[in-house]
Amino acid sequence: MEALGINAGNLFVNIICFAIAYLIIAKLIVKPIKKMTDNRKEVIDKGIADAKIAADLRENALQESEKILNAAREESARMLKEATDQIAQMKEDYRKTVDAEVSKELRDSREYLNKERELMLSNLRGQIIDLSISGAKKILGEELSMDEAKQHKLLNDLFTGIKNGSIPGIDRLPNNLTKMEVTTAVPLTDEERAIVEAQLSGKLAEGVVINYVVDPKILGGIIIHSGDYLIDGSVLGKAQDLKEALHKR
Repeated sequence: MEALGINAGNLFVNIICFAIAYLIIAKLIVKPIKKMTDNRKEVIDKGIADAKIAADLRENALQESEKILNAAREESARMLKEATDQIAQMKEDYRKTVDAEVSKELRDSREYLNKERELMLSNLRGQIIDLSISGAKKILGEELSMDEAKQHKLLNDLFTGIKNGSIPGIDRLPNNLTKMEVTTAVPLTDEERAIVEAQLSGKLAEGVVINYVVDPKILGGIIIHSGDYLIDGSVLGKAQDLKEALHKR
């Protein structure tokens, strides 16, 4: 080694010094730096992990808030629809109630007016008969051979269309009729209605109720109507038949 110009003693000392310096550097500098670096890495890794957790929590919170918001919107829409439907139903119920009340009042008014009208016609019935007899006597003088009771009966039969306790033409009606309307110029008395119902009882199906109508325009007599079947025994109908017969001549 001396031939190479290297001093073995100096080399050994240098090696020892280098080893000591390395150990000092490794112990006092490298190791603390490595530890500090590891700690820093742990802090950074923990920060990254915490940030990821925070980001996940934020994403979950956003999703949950969106779900809550959507649920709130749906519930609000449902409540609004229910409220709208309830208001519409309340309006419809109120309208039906008002319509029913108005219809009832109109029906009651019509029934009242019809009853008043029939009562007035019933009261006028006797007066009309008396006036007719009185007018006939004035026209014919005292030549009327028929007594007043028979005259009353004759005019009464003319007004009601019931002659000698029967209605002409009833036999033309078939049996088992499902509806029946009887029209007269004046209201029939209970006795006269009993005669009509007795005459028609064999022609009606079970449970059918006769509908009585008062129409002064027919002047007198009786009209029986059931579907396609019609018996016109009214004074107006007979006058029209006579008018048509005269026009044909």
